[in-house]
Amino acid sequence: MRANRSTTSGQSPEDFIREAHDRWIEFIEFIDARAHTRWVFRGSASRSHLFMPSVGRRLDAYSRLNEERLFRAFQRSADTMVASRPMSDWDWLAVAQHHGLPTRLLDWSTNPLVACFFAVASLPVDEDAIVHAYSIPDDDIIDPKKIEDPFSIDRVMFLLPSKSVSRIVNQRGLFSAHNQPNLPWVSPKMNEFIIPKTMRARFRRGLFKMGIDHSHIYPDLGGLCETLKWRYEAGIGIGDPMIG
Repeated sequence: MRANRSTTSGQSPEDFIREAHDRWIEFIEFIDARAHTRWVFRGSASRSHLFMPSVGRRLDAYSRLNEERLFRAFQRSADTMVASRPMSDWDWLAVAQHHGLPTRLLDWSTNPLVACFFAVASLPVDEDAIVHAYSIPDDDIIDPKKIEDPFSIDRVMFLLPSKSVSRIVNQRGLFSAHNQPNLPWVSPKMNEFIIPKTMRARFRRGLFKMGIDHSHIYPDLGGLCETLKWRYEAGIGIGDPMIG
């Protein structure tokens, strides 16, 4: 199911502002209609992006054996670098994904505003963005006590990670786990909302007013600087420098 409406070229600034406002209201209605806790959201900066985890994107190089070897090497080397040792292989996999290791996981959020932020704030910036919505079947939620091995799943399932990483908590994050990470996942149950490229900046401003920006999602100095940099470049007032 796709929520989509094209924009009209050559429109006046007033008409564009009105259309962008209407599109924002449509987005709020889109997420209000999907308020059940089983709905999860993923934002993409391009409608051409596929549901394919990072470990499987090099089709000529993917190997299930090498994927597991990479993960085990991470576990061995990272064991002394984590503040609290993850309890299960699934927790290890979530930590690895969060820190940039190629894995069979894809990031989702239970917060549609966070998904929208990633859609409009990511590269490329010159394409329509999209927010995906999916209702997780009860049987597709991973119980790490029943399925201990991340490499044994036989379909795409969803992982609710332990709350050990602050960024995952702030992003209301969870993951889809893909049994065939080198193949794009396609589901007829996927819902989509299109954000025209001309409206991405206005959507990002709207999210900022609602407290959704880099400094919220990444609660560290890097996130703060990204937010201030965007405000500077977008001409959004930062306030008196003498009072912060």
